[in-house]
Amino acid sequence: MKNIQNQARIIKASTALRTVAFAGLVVWAFTIAMLLGNAIVPPLIWKQHFHFSISLFLPLPALLFTFMANLEIFRFFNRLKNGCFFDAQTVGNLDAAGTWWLMMWLYQLVWLTLQQSLYADKFDWSHVPIDWGWLFAGLTLKLFAWLFREAQGLQEEQELTV
Repeated sequence: MKNIQNQARIIKASTALRTVAFAGLVVWAFTIAMLLGNAIVPPLIWKQHFHFSISLFLPLPALLFTFMANLEIFRFFNRLKNGCFFDAQTVGNLDAAGTWWLMMWLYQLVWLTLQQSLYADKFDWSHVPIDWGWLFAGLTLKLFAWLFREAQGLQEEQELTV
């Protein structure tokens, strides 16, 4: 009886979190569309007075990495909502979200380092504002995915011995 109650709680909580993740997907998709619109539309309108700059497109990979991480989290909660509790694909979605967040952190590190080296007179690591939250979040998701994968292996081993 307790196992069924726990499953119902997981389904209820994952339904709410899936809704939040979907709202995040909509926001990130809108943000990406606005960034592309701001980078593409002005050169078409003001052909003679507009100077093209690649810097308008530099935030795009960061937004795409964030969108993909949010998509994987949405898929994770969607599978939980559907009753697929911590099978290989569900845990794989969590692991993939962690990978995308780590990619976001690496891109941010490279982007900020290049920005510092291009626009500053002297390069100084202390002036590169690294966001450690992305690294911590990505590693935390990877850790939980690994723990769930190990728990699956232990459960399978226990079922074989019984």
